[in-house]
Formats: sequence, C-alpha cells, structure tokens
Amino acid sequence: WIKLQTIEELLRRNITMNSRAVVYIWIAAFGVCASTSCVVAAFGQNGGRRQHHDVHKLSSSAVNSNISNGNIPSGISWEVFVSHANKSNKDKGVLTASSVMESFSSFSPSPGVIKVNAAIFNKQPNKAIGKGKGHLVRCIQKKDDLTLSAIEINNVDSVDKVYRIVTEHMRLTNVNPKACDCMKTYFEGNGSLEEGDPSKAITLYNQALSLADRRTRQTSQLPKGAILMKRARAYLQRAANHRKILRSLVKDLTDTVPSASTMKILYQTASSHPELSASIFQRLAGDSKVNQGKFRQIRYRHDMHEFALLHATQDSLQATKLLPQSANAWFVAGECLAELRKLNESNQYYVRALAL
Repeated sequence: WIKLQTIEELLRRNITMNSRAVVYIWIAAFGVCASTSCVVAAFGQNGGRRQHHDVHKLSSSAVNSNISNGNIPSGISWEVFVSHANKSNKDKGVLTASSVMESFSSFSPSPGVIKVNAAIFNKQPNKAIGKGKGHLVRCIQKKDDLTLSAIEINNVDSVDKVYRIVTEHMRLTNVNPKACDCMKTYFEGNGSLEEGDPSKAITLYNQALSLADRRTRQTSQLPKGAILMKRARAYLQRAANHRKILRSLVKDLTDTVPSASTMKILYQTASSHPELSASIFQRLAGDSKVNQGKFRQIRYRHDMHEFALLHATQDSLQATKLLPQSANAWFVAGECLAELRKLNESNQYYVRALAL
C-alpha cells in the first residue's frame, strides 16, 4: 500500500499503474456516519496516469461503484478487519470487538460475501479523527485476488453503525432491517445477563429468536445458535437463583420443624400435665399450618428450578446442532446435563468439548 496524504502528491509523483496495481489514498472524511469518521481508498486499474477528477472523496451513498442497486457481482467479496486494540473496553452501550465482528458476519447477504477477521493495527487512528470509544474497522473489497477498494472507519461502537457501514458504504443494500433489530436485541440480552438479570435476558433472547425465525432473505446468517446458547446460560442463572432461594427455604423449615427428641419431651409433658396438653397441641397445630405453607413454597421453588434446567438443556442441545464445531456450545450442554444429574451424558458432551 502506498499511503499518500493528498491528491496533489499523487500527481506530483506521476505514478503509472498497470492493471494489477492498486494505489490507496487515505482521506479523512468527517461526519459520514454521525460520530463515525470514514477514510476512503480510491483505486486505479486502467493504464496511464490517474486523472484528478477520478480521485475524490466518495460520498456515503457512493462508496463503491462496483456494486450497484445492492446486486453482488460474481466473485465480489469484502474482508473486514476489526481492531482488538481496545478490546478491554467495558463502557456501557459500547459493543465489544467480538460483538462488532459478529454483527458484520450476521449482516452478510450470503455466506462468504463478508469475511470478518480480528486485527491489531500497527498504527492506530489519530485521536483527533475520532474521540469515541468504539473500534477501528477496515473493509477491503476484493474480486478473486484483486483488491478493488477499501474504507476505514473509526469509532464503530453500535449495531446501527455496523448496519450503516454494510448498507451505505459497502452498498450491500439487500440486508434485511430485521437483522439489525435482531442483533440489537441479542446484545441487549447479553448486557442484562452480565448484569445478573436472567429474566430480562430471557425475554430479550426470545424476541431476538422471534426476529431470527421470521422468513426473510437474511435469516441464515443470524446467530441463532449463539442466541440459544446465551439463553441456555440465562436459564442456568435463573435455576441457580431458584436453587439459592430453595436452600434458604429448606434451612428455615428445618429450623422450625421440631425434632424427634423435642416431640418426645412435649408428649411426656402433656401426659404428665393434662392441663397443658390442649395448649401444646394447639401450638403444634398452628406450627404445622405454617410449615405446610413453607413446604408448598419449597415444592414451587424446586419445580421452577427443574423447569429452568430443562429449558437450559433444551436450548443447549439445540445449539450443538446449529454450532457443531463450537466447543463452548458442547460445554454448556454438558453443564446443563450435569445440573440435571445426567452425569454419563454430561461426560460425553464434556469430552466432545475438549476434543474441539
């Protein structure tokens, strides 16, 4: 790559390009995607000197002249590189680098059109270009082994920005808008799960799966397996919460139910002092009613615990079918089966996870 700062410098150098040469001119363009700044690479493929009017800052609606009306010519693909330099960023509302990569993959109109890679660039963008806390993304358009064009975007921190990059800058306009809604709901569910609110996370995951299951041209690229795996995690967390309450209820019931030795003493007292027998039996009858209510609570919590585990197991097993090469999916399934005390089956899933 020949990095040139200005068009005039290119003309002064009088560079001649053959059919395979590619010259990149990185031009900072501010305000293209809200707080996103975009750097556009222009390329030359015809022989002879590059004319000044052919090299210009492309607008947000015409970044790529090789793809028109959202139609993808045969052999055209995009390679997307997402910087992991600030992957430790934990700011609320800012997508992680892995989430940005997952969004690009999900917005691919068909398999292989968008190939996403993690990257650490030697030279990070100038802080004056973008002061946000998002990620640096470089998108390179290729046809076979020939590089056609490239764009560089700073401060990519949301699903909406990724969607605009794909539909406006990369001009893949046949991406279904429901895919954007699905990914936003999915990542909101992840945030709720990290905050320890499994019920809200499950609700959001249900909405994301509902959007992913609708018959659109895009559903094949949406991460249904990952959503199911996350929902299984949420159900496991809900089961753990029910188990914690269940243990507390059992301990409370154990402390209030009189032991066998206490019952023997009460019986001997009632036998020795008949005048006290009525009050003793009334006290025992009252305590029995209270303990009966506690027992019903214990049975309810136990059922909710088992119900959550069954849901978690169902989602995790379905995730292994959708993501057969994901070690994490097999591990979660093994964990769910272990919670259900299916230890032999659980061991098989753990072995598969270790093999992957």
